[in-house]
Amino acid sequence: MWKCEKCGREFKNKNQDHYCGKVGTVDTYIAGQPDEIRPILQKVRETIRGAAPNATEKISWNMPTFWQGENLIHFAAFKKHIGIYPGDLSLAPFEERLEGYRKTKGAVQFPYDRPIDYELIADMTAWRLSCIEGAKKADEQNGKIYEYEAVIQKVPDQDGAFVVFPYDIRAEFGKGRVKVNATFDRTAYDGSIVNMGVKKRGRFSLLHNRNPQGHPR
Repeated sequence: MWKCEKCGREFKNKNQDHYCGKVGTVDTYIAGQPDEIRPILQKVRETIRGAAPNATEKISWNMPTFWQGENLIHFAAFKKHIGIYPGDLSLAPFEERLEGYRKTKGAVQFPYDRPIDYELIADMTAWRLSCIEGAKKADEQNGKIYEYEAVIQKVPDQDGAFVVFPYDIRAEFGKGRVKVNATFDRTAYDGSIVNMGVKKRGRFSLLHNRNPQGHPR
């Protein structure tokens, strides 16, 4: 592990590109960036605001974040690019427009050495907003109760536990993470279930809890 002498944070890679300052607001974050990067960040901010006018700004994961019921989208400045973090892009309707960009499942890098595609950022924001609103409607309409027996299993090498939820969360609710109100032998649990890929066993969903007791019903 490499530890930054300036901020004390530890990273897997030596000289990992990161933001050292203590971030309290989006304004503070942008003000702490190099002169040539600040206008780009402000334009990204305005672009996201235009696509999600009712979202709230905050700092999450040390990055500027727009929140509307949940984290809508993050953005951050790095040495050679702006990172945009809209969440799972596997079902996004603009895969062709993302060709040529370095990306992961939930992030896209917009390099400084080419024009920033603000329209694409706006469309990603609008898409994320539609996903959140669609999932909210699905939650309101889906009054289904899932009742079954399951075994509480310990997470290997961690202080936690989980149970397998024998349904495909994305197929049931239209997204990969869903907030739930569950009961473990009459002990209430408010948390979430997450769609997970399990090799050679198909797709399952795991309901996590640090100290579960009994069986979910």
